[in-house]
Amino acid sequence: MPETYEFIVVGAGAAGAVLAAHLAHSKKAPSVLLIEAGGKNDSKANRVDAERWLHRMIPAQNWGYKTVPIKGFDGSVIEYDRGKGLGGSTSINFSVWTIGPRDDHDEIAHLVGDDEWAWENAKQRYKRLESYHASSPDIPDDCKKYLDPKPEDHGFNGPIHVGFPRIWERTFHSLMELWLAHGTEPNLDHNSGDPIGLSICASTAYKGVRSTSADALIGAPSNLEILVDTEVCRVLFDGSKAVGVETFDGRKFYASKEIILSAGAQDTPRILMHSGIGPADQLGSFNIPVVKANSNVGQHMKDHHHVMLSFERADHTTDRHRFYKSKELQADARAQWERDGTGPLSEYGCALGLAYLKLDGIYATEEFQKLPESQKQFLQKPTIPHYEVLLNVAHTPYFLDPENAAAGTTVFLFLLNQQSTGTVTLRSSDPKVPLVFDPNYFSHPFDRRLAVELTREVCKVFKNPKFTEHTTAHLLTPKSESEEDIIDFWKRNSSSTWHMMGTARMGRDEKDSVVDRDFKVFGVEKLRVADMSVIPIVANNHIQSTAYLTGLTAADKLVAEYRLDVL
Repeated sequence: MPETYEFIVVGAGAAGAVLAAHLAHSKKAPSVLLIEAGGKNDSKANRVDAERWLHRMIPAQNWGYKTVPIKGFDGSVIEYDRGKGLGGSTSINFSVWTIGPRDDHDEIAHLVGDDEWAWENAKQRYKRLESYHASSPDIPDDCKKYLDPKPEDHGFNGPIHVGFPRIWERTFHSLMELWLAHGTEPNLDHNSGDPIGLSICASTAYKGVRSTSADALIGAPSNLEILVDTEVCRVLFDGSKAVGVETFDGRKFYASKEIILSAGAQDTPRILMHSGIGPADQLGSFNIPVVKANSNVGQHMKDHHHVMLSFERADHTTDRHRFYKSKELQADARAQWERDGTGPLSEYGCALGLAYLKLDGIYATEEFQKLPESQKQFLQKPTIPHYEVLLNVAHTPYFLDPENAAAGTTVFLFLLNQQSTGTVTLRSSDPKVPLVFDPNYFSHPFDRRLAVELTREVCKVFKNPKFTEHTTAHLLTPKSESEEDIIDFWKRNSSSTWHMMGTARMGRDEKDSVVDRDFKVFGVEKLRVADMSVIPIVANNHIQSTAYLTGLTAADKLVAEYRLDVL
């Protein structure tokens, strides 16, 4: 007999894990199958907070994708990470927990015609997702100048732990003070719906241990079955009705109610196209029978990218370099962390400064003036940032050459609201072959202009004598502040922030979208998509929170539609 469930969810990342868990915990306890291509990812070592910068280097947890040569970056090929296994990309990201601005959420609600995405509704779902830790003893009592959230803005019983390190490095304090001296206004809670200003960054970590979407599956009821190391190659159809999925090892699983794809913005389009849903010309070129032609599958991709600015500093400015040089100190720290989650492995690179900022001068530029009127209005909304700065992050030399690395500091600069749009396209008739990933960075002149102006603004901060007097070398900075040198710096040193979205975007009709407001794939039955591929804007945050929101929103709709909470 075929294996049949009421619901099948494909992918155990942020959206899929929350969605499957929520369905399974509903009062009617439907049978749910969660299928994950990777493994369990259950090693305790994969949860060390201070090693959040290294987890993407674990081969079993990363698909290891790469882009095509990017024309806007003079042909550079960059790593295009995607998480693999329970937790998905929440197991390899940098643990940053930033909720998008209220104007982002209201814009999505407007574009898709659904107030479920509006800020006030989204806020309630974020509270259901969080277990928020921001009071004594979880944060030092003397840090209220950086962090003073209102309890009513947060949740305390959700599956995802959100917190802050109990000990904050002095390098964190010095960098925060540098930005405050520059005139940046403090923001005592960047997750209140208004992220503008300087904050201490919330992380999906608590007591030295990172939290991933696998935590949503803890204590799963018996009606939820989880298959790991099982990769789905296609959806099975009876006419235009989705009835099941087929895996690479030839097994078939059937769903009596719905199939939900949550494989992410890079892999959901691959499953769709190999199932016969996508651009007819691409499907035809690889002899894939068309179930539903939709030219939007794999199009409209948005993704943030960033650069690092790195400086060598005087020896007394940090203790980190001595730690990374010493095997003995690291061994002691490992033992301490395994004992109680404290010590350097819960501190170094864990207290992060975060600034979401506007650049008012951008409004006068020719590149801004040439934008569509709707985009100009959006960029001027009060909670919409133009760029982001992340302070006190990992300093790369400590990991690449710890024996010779001097004291140093690094900040990340993120370009937001990209106007450049990329694609993911078919490469082969074999569903095992990854798609062609082209983020198409720097193809739009506004993005290049914004990169120039934000870099110049940040360089002003580093000219403060309190910083320069203890700076001994510029390790990674533009040659000068000329437009040419800044653009060249970004082209040579940009990395994806791995925030891919929009490749099966949600909208009001199939002329420019793949799914409707209820996550249903246009033109077929019993198939939905719930992951970052449905997001129709370039979100102004680190997108794991948006992915969690997407999964919970889709779950709420399914529970309501099938009356799963009505006995």
